[in-house]
Amino acid sequence: MNCDRAQAAISGRMDGEHLSSRLAATLERHLATCTACRAFEQGAWKLREAARFEVAPEVPDLVDSIMAAVEAEGSGKAPARLRIAGAPREIRPRAPLFPRMTRALAPVAAALVVGLVAGSLAVGGPWTRPGGAAPVAAADVTRGVLLAAARLDTYQVRFAITEEHFAPDVPVRELTMNVWFQAPERFRLDVTDHTTYPSDLFTATDLELIVDGSKWYSAGPAPCLTSSCPPRETVVTNRVPFSASAPAPTDLVLPVTTLADTNQLQVIGRGRILGREAIEVQLPFERAKPLFPFLSLGGAWRPFFPNDRVVLWLDERNWFPLQYEVYPAGGHERDEWALRFGLPDEPPRHPIFQVTALAVDEQAPSVGTFDIPKTGRARDQGAERVSLSDVQQKAGFEPVTPKQVDGLDLYQVVLPPAAGNGGKAKPDETLITYSEGLTWLKVGETRNWTGESFYGPVGPHAAEVRLANGSVAYYEPATEEHGRRLAIHAAGTDLYVETNLSRQELLDVASSLPVTGMPIPESWRVRTSSDGVTERVSIDQATAEVPFQVALPTELPAGYTLASAELVQLEGTTALNVYFQQTDTDLGRGPIRLHLEAATELPAASSANQSEVKVHGIEGRWTPDRNQLEWISDGVYHSLDAPELGLSELLAIAESLSPYPSQTGSPSPSPTASPSATAVTPTATPTP
Repeated sequence: MNCDRAQAAISGRMDGEHLSSRLAATLERHLATCTACRAFEQGAWKLREAARFEVAPEVPDLVDSIMAAVEAEGSGKAPARLRIAGAPREIRPRAPLFPRMTRALAPVAAALVVGLVAGSLAVGGPWTRPGGAAPVAAADVTRGVLLAAARLDTYQVRFAITEEHFAPDVPVRELTMNVWFQAPERFRLDVTDHTTYPSDLFTATDLELIVDGSKWYSAGPAPCLTSSCPPRETVVTNRVPFSASAPAPTDLVLPVTTLADTNQLQVIGRGRILGREAIEVQLPFERAKPLFPFLSLGGAWRPFFPNDRVVLWLDERNWFPLQYEVYPAGGHERDEWALRFGLPDEPPRHPIFQVTALAVDEQAPSVGTFDIPKTGRARDQGAERVSLSDVQQKAGFEPVTPKQVDGLDLYQVVLPPAAGNGGKAKPDETLITYSEGLTWLKVGETRNWTGESFYGPVGPHAAEVRLANGSVAYYEPATEEHGRRLAIHAAGTDLYVETNLSRQELLDVASSLPVTGMPIPESWRVRTSSDGVTERVSIDQATAEVPFQVALPTELPAGYTLASAELVQLEGTTALNVYFQQTDTDLGRGPIRLHLEAATELPAASSANQSEVKVHGIEGRWTPDRNQLEWISDGVYHSLDAPELGLSELLAIAESLSPYPSQTGSPSPSPTASPSATAVTPTATPTP
């Protein structure tokens, strides 16, 4: 099967055409080995799902429906409504696509409109509001949310939740969720399950989470389906400000973390939700996880595929989430995943999960909203609150403070708990926090660091960056547990800075610290583990020392770039690990690791769940449990793994591998970047 025939078969299957079993099997075999046709299929599904196209009806039917909508608009009729969980929700009304016209011209205009929609989606927008308003780009959305976060002091909202395909006996569940917030760290979330279950074997998913500054409370059933699910209740005292282990999931209030990465955000258009002007955006489920904190609080929930599509409606004035829906992703990988979970057929155009605002209020929550229930069980997180003037006496040193904090106010100063200190505050460490509305900033410091890597929540593979003041720092993007952060190793002190501000704002804050960051000590570059002895080196040094030709990707998923490299010594062999990470953030999508070593055959399989795939026309192995792609090429074993990347993305990276220039003496490759991929030119120097 050639690509022309394969793409014709893909288009026919998408339009509802029945393929013979032989043709379908041939197509699947072709897709398993052809990157171009997989990209064609993914792009076609993305366009169709974004535009919510169905198999096109005959033009007269389309014209009738369009003209009826135009006539209703002209008659001044109220927008249609439907009921969800007992409360009204407006259907997303659209302004007329074209003014009143004769029926003779309507088919031409309808075709023109469809063409314009498809063209806008193909180039990614930005979209312009009907009536001539300024266009909206992904960067505008991210910037607007960040600005709103700093201004928001109080908030409360009630949502309706509809979940499909929870269980064979429970095809639909109905729940409500109430959320309250008061800056900087008072938050409450209540989920009430209104579903009528077929038997007492099911446990209702009723959840409660309360954050009251230094105290944190959570209650709900364990994540299981039966009536024997034990209830869980957790209380935390002396909580660290903006704690990662006892968090306040404030993206339900404003999606600061969810919408931080413009590479994973697509602006679709505008409409009205809950009587408010709203902006519609789209992003993959793995990126939208902060909008679904209740999934991990307790109880049982249906699964979601990482690339399922989340359509989010934001209040245009204050950027509150008004509605978000999850639509199944299309494609073979998603179908195989659904089979493993026993899910029924889920058409990509039909939502499988909906969260809709019923009422939004910016009034302060009532007294007692954030009271923590009394319980005998509590876990002391060990933070000791002190005044800034008392730190010298308590910690034995005067902590450094940034000259620039982007307009945030000093919030709390604590002596944080330290491992190996009995859960008590360690007197030679400080944590200074700043906040304004929903935005926050942490500066941690110690003068007695004896660790073998960075101080604070910064991993050993963080990317080296050069700050504006000439300092060297080591940066990591945000994850589900932490905000953007960087570590600084300076003479006599070690620091980390963490925030939910933008990457540039983080770098500006770090540049204003009165210290000069240095490259990490040589002793930190070498680590010993069960995987062998690893040494962090420059990519040029690494490629010079390994006994084989190194090939690196020339294209990566959007936002990724080279972060670090390390040599691996194990049983007399020298191997290479190369890490790629987001330059900003792509929540849920951790680093990509490329492992290379001399070998003539694949190692033993790491999981029984595996399948054969073609990589560069060579038989390789895909292990979905580990998100790992392996193959042998020219006497070199290659392993690509990433926490949230699927097979198609890893195959695309593998197909882009090209010999590293320093080993060939040739100039760097010049790849063509696409909207979903970033060109990579490996460098041994720090990046700003």
